[in-house]
Amino acid sequence: MRHLVLSDIHGNWPALEAVLQTAPPFDQVLFLGDAVGYYPDGDRVLDWLLEVGAECVLGNHDAWLLALDRLPLEGPVMEILAWQRERLSEEHLEFLASWSWQKEVEGALLVHGSPCDPFEYLDELEPARQAFACTEARLVFHGHTHLAGAFLELAGPRPWVRYQRFTQGGELRLPPTVRALVNPGSVGQPRDRTPGAAFALWEGDRVEFFRVDYPLERVGQRIAEEGFPPWLYTRLTLGE
Repeated sequence: MRHLVLSDIHGNWPALEAVLQTAPPFDQVLFLGDAVGYYPDGDRVLDWLLEVGAECVLGNHDAWLLALDRLPLEGPVMEILAWQRERLSEEHLEFLASWSWQKEVEGALLVHGSPCDPFEYLDELEPARQAFACTEARLVFHGHTHLAGAFLELAGPRPWVRYQRFTQGGELRLPPTVRALVNPGSVGQPRDRTPGAAFALWEGDRVEFFRVDYPLERVGQRIAEEGFPPWLYTRLTLGE
């Protein structure tokens, strides 16, 4: 089975549209969290995830939106989430609330941050070593850092861990003796200084990474229409 692996869409509908127009054929969607936050079209993103029957795990922005009545509404991030929640239907909210922090699909573990902690960033070698120790899964898909790449652990008495970037796309093949923490990158807001929507395709021992351009000005227009902070557009143009 071929899986389309997505993470951190953050309400950026034009970016998701570009992914769907570019992606090769796939059988199932795996979503690693953060459907909402930052950009205005979280409702459209959730509609699509519902429509395709995606396997989803909860991201921190998703969890914050669900818990807004218990959190201080301070700063633009929380204000955007409050704005989005007002526009979500009961079906959307029930869908989000049904997501767990972890899910297993065909032997792979899906998480948002880390197998150790859903809010942890896997952006350095030491947290990656700890993450491998927190799970027996050979393959873990995660998001949260918005960085396309993979931590690879070579089996042995003292496992060796290294990192491989896939900012411009590329292919990862997993030998039997290697475990991997794979981040497909962010659809909606990349942070590896490369603009465009990032995603991956997974089939068996092969993961292929992609980066696709799309008209950023469409997102800029939506930001202006809804009165969102202009720095959200600037981040997209810089990929950070």
